[in-house]
Amino acid sequence: MRNPPDIGQKSEPDMRIWLVNTGEEIPSDTGRPRLLRTGIMAERLARRGHQVTWWNSTVNHQRKEQRASTTTIADRPEGYKLVLLHGRLYAKNVSIGRIVSQVQNAREFARIAPTLPRPDVILCGYPPIELAEAAVRFARSNSVPVAVDFRDMWPDIIAEYVSGLGRFAAMPAVAYWSRSLRYTVRNATAILGVTDGFVDWALRRGGRPRGPLDRAFHLAINPTPPAQSDVYDAERFWDEMGIVSGREQTIGCFAGTLSHRLDIKTLVQAAVQLPETDKQTLKLVICGKGDQDDELRALGRKEKHIVFAGWRTAAEIHVLLRRCHYGAVPYFSTSDFVVHYPNKVGEYLGAGLPIMTGLTGQVRSLLKARGLGYFYNEGDVASAARCLQLISADRSSFETKQRMAREVYKELFDPQQIYDNFCELLEHLASEGLCNNNIASDRAAAL
Repeated sequence: MRNPPDIGQKSEPDMRIWLVNTGEEIPSDTGRPRLLRTGIMAERLARRGHQVTWWNSTVNHQRKEQRASTTTIADRPEGYKLVLLHGRLYAKNVSIGRIVSQVQNAREFARIAPTLPRPDVILCGYPPIELAEAAVRFARSNSVPVAVDFRDMWPDIIAEYVSGLGRFAAMPAVAYWSRSLRYTVRNATAILGVTDGFVDWALRRGGRPRGPLDRAFHLAINPTPPAQSDVYDAERFWDEMGIVSGREQTIGCFAGTLSHRLDIKTLVQAAVQLPETDKQTLKLVICGKGDQDDELRALGRKEKHIVFAGWRTAAEIHVLLRRCHYGAVPYFSTSDFVVHYPNKVGEYLGAGLPIMTGLTGQVRSLLKARGLGYFYNEGDVASAARCLQLISADRSSFETKQRMAREVYKELFDPQQIYDNFCELLEHLASEGLCNNNIASDRAAAL
């Protein structure tokens, strides 16, 4: 078996590539959404001359909206085919309804996949666990190389959602998911992840040694800037909202899904408890919706310095970040996040922003080493309030930190390099015919 390609090495064009991931928005969703990892890969692979099919869900996970009433297949103007697998709509991220929806997605994949031309390679996101297993089973039965991209530590993190009797009741489901995870890892051609910590976790859970095809690709923002007309509209929007750079105000922001995995309540409470003199010199902008949305808005409803902007377009987030002085990464220090660089880290650094966070692990180590962090104790409102005051008092350093942040971004989170290398790995898997059956045979021979 040959080693993966060196950086810059190109493989044959016009390959048939399937991308399987249901947790991201698509270009036609409401509000011109920001494309994430799979959406960016779909466009880049199509531009490299490949026949790309992106398997997503009829459910828009971020907005909790149904895109279609049945499974649909359509050609996208971006140059790839989009398959929306039917799943029931659900209201909460952690719910029986979501599990049912994901099972339906997996069954639809198993039904539709054999009817389409056989791919040369599959890239599947994990989770959802059911769809990842379905993709690996299809790949194995059809001798197709499959890479599984780990972005979450499910089902291990279920302990963070349930406790006591709930955890006991969940044991049968956890046992089933653990078996599914083990099968998926052992039968995949390559194990990928957003950091080496995720790759190592998946390999350990699957009982498989690390090989030359198993590697990490950091989360990275879309390198394609928004259209100038959209930027103009976004500039006007934030002007009207009173978020204007150049004033004697320190502006911070968070943009993302307001799930219970965030320690964002601590941040909002800290901003509420600031002295009135500090409130006059500070703006905190929170973009997004989610399970905590109503509670957060209730906490900050009387505060003029806290702005709840809801879901915003890619252009509006682009402009907002360039008007801010820092970005917030208010995640809890769970087992997965301490070995993770959440998408926000690269996004903020790319905009030249230092980062406020209570998160420990890799993020804090990086920010401490590079002098780009403002830290508080997770869940400690007084600590977060002192951190906000420190940031406001540190305005003289923002220009220097802006330069430093962009240097770190270029070094670790450069989307051009990350996505080019990602594409080259998939092309290598396809061109070499490195299917999971071959890899499994190699492992057996080595035992």
